[in-house]
Amino acid sequence: MPSDNQKGIEFPQHEHDKQKGGKKHQKKSIGWIIGVIVLILISVTFILPTTALSGGNASIEFGRYNGEKIELEYGNFFYNQISSLASQYPMDATNSFQIYYQAYYTTVFETALRQMAEQAGIKVTDSMVNDAIIQSGQFTNENGVFDPEVYRNAPQVEKSAVRTQIQDVLPSQLVLSDISSVKTSDAENEFVAALNANTRAFEYITVGAETYPDTDTWAYAEANPAPFQSMDLSSITVATEDEANTILASIESGETTFENAATESSTDSYSESEGEMGSVMFLTLEGQLVDSTNAETIFSGSVGDITGPFQTYSGYTLYRINSEAAAPDLEELDTLNAVKNYIASHDAETMNAYLQTKADEVYQTALENWDEAASVYGVTVTEVGAAAPNPALSSMINGLSITDPDHRLSNAVYGNEDYNRELFTSEIGSVASPVQSGNAYIITRSVESESPSDLQSSYITSLYPSFFVPYVTQSDLQSSVMSSDGFEDNFVDVYFSSIVG
Repeated sequence: MPSDNQKGIEFPQHEHDKQKGGKKHQKKSIGWIIGVIVLILISVTFILPTTALSGGNASIEFGRYNGEKIELEYGNFFYNQISSLASQYPMDATNSFQIYYQAYYTTVFETALRQMAEQAGIKVTDSMVNDAIIQSGQFTNENGVFDPEVYRNAPQVEKSAVRTQIQDVLPSQLVLSDISSVKTSDAENEFVAALNANTRAFEYITVGAETYPDTDTWAYAEANPAPFQSMDLSSITVATEDEANTILASIESGETTFENAATESSTDSYSESEGEMGSVMFLTLEGQLVDSTNAETIFSGSVGDITGPFQTYSGYTLYRINSEAAAPDLEELDTLNAVKNYIASHDAETMNAYLQTKADEVYQTALENWDEAASVYGVTVTEVGAAAPNPALSSMINGLSITDPDHRLSNAVYGNEDYNRELFTSEIGSVASPVQSGNAYIITRSVESESPSDLQSSYITSLYPSFFVPYVTQSDLQSSVMSSDGFEDNFVDVYFSSIVG
């Protein structure tokens, strides 16, 4: 599939239970229809390399839809789609597959829509084509408005190409606009609004790595000191390895100093302090480097050494060592918490065993006095705004994923129907038993919430028919086309044999 940042027609992959009955087609003006056409109209300037069609190949067949070939040949819809995408993105090894696949996907969908139009007997009139040409944006003046004079002075080949393109795609777009413009019934709108009516707010206590005993943390760090060592470093980060090597050579030759190079050339945040990073923990440095073993090279160096360049997630970095490696200072709260988080991620079994026991203790106290549980154990309490039950993360429902600021409760609910049911059906104020969420445990209680305001209800009932239904209807149509028994898909094999080969 093309990545999300690809332009052109989008093909969302969400599934949705199709509603039956209660829908009527809402007629749209030709102006609205033309607005949809713009999604498919393409430039008449073709820049696609023709190497794929060289060697005597008049066309390349990638698949079939209901027996009709999905083929690439000069000047056809598939070809023009590739040309349009290639005008926006370089046709290189990185983008080629995505460009071809997006164009192929669009062609399959257009073919299916055109076949539907033929079956429905849809006819395109000259008047409709003329209106589409006016609104296509192809013949406009400096103000972006259609200009008859610009049209008259355009080359005949360009005018013919635009007219042909519109005549080809207009039946498909009429079908798409008709399918996407379904009108929902009042009862259906009220049902969707009702899904958001049963709301509750929550509070939850988080029992995480920060509650792990300090004495056990010190013992762990003393037994495994290497990840928690630190040293003072300075850095210079630039975009390319060649640029970094040029700067390194300049420093070594005495042409410039590390500090000046950092200030003038570095792209990281330390450039403002002449490259000084301060004290950096070994495990922090590991996380910055693409090859984490380079951290060992840096920490084994001597004061004054400049090492690198090493590839980081910000570019290529030179490091200067400003101090010897030092043992961790566990009296520092940040260092202590870093060790606890390290244990949680690298020795989860030990950490989870402790957290589960601690969460049970907090839970027993919370059953008696919620506020006391939070204060006695020094744990964090998170407030969650009013939310409706939404275990499947439907975009129609204002659920916990929207109102939970730390996302621990929403993560715990997702996929856990029993826990979700308990939260939304138990008595207000009741405390739920601990559940694991990520690398922590949470204890949750429900609190009163206000019912949705008239304004909120109005927003939901207007958004559903105007945005969600057209979106899901088109998504369902695309899914049904691509999963149709009549679709013969050979794209991957043909791409690598006929395009790459």
